Amino acid sequence: MYARVVQSHTDLSLTLEELTGVDAGDPDDAPTYMVASIIRSWKKPLNQLSDEEIGRLIVQHDGYPHVLDLVWPKLESDPLLDGGYYRGDVLSNLIRGNAAIWTDRPEYKARLGALYRRALDRPDDENRAFRDTLQLPGSDSLHLD
Repeated sequence: MYARVVQSHTDLSLTLEELTGVDAGDPDDAPTYMVASIIRSWKKPLNQLSDEEIGRLIVQHDGYPHVLDLVWPKLESDPLLDGGYYRGDVLSNLIRGNAAIWTDRPEYKARLGALYRRALDRPDDENRAFRDTLQLPGSDSLHLD
């Protein structure tokens, strides 16, 4: 059994706009599809975001710290959560993210290593893309003689 972080600091029934007091603007005025997608995500209650919408927020380093409260239980359940790009993309982006994303949620940072190890313990066919993005060799290429 893995320890789980159950305390959420964020009311997940609210939107990022409501939580931050920032109007994200009109997605129809956005210069790119990605920006329009992010704006739409800001206007939806967090608990209604799809894994792909969460993945876009993580990739764009947006919505912190609230998006961490949303995604953390999902990562605890499956560290190779697919945010729309590849298996493990969310965790990979968090590992490679700026240290500032953990400022308001150090308890998640403390659990990051455990999620990383659990992801690496998965079979190579499940974690290959995750390993590749972190430039790690597959376990089939490790020779521990």
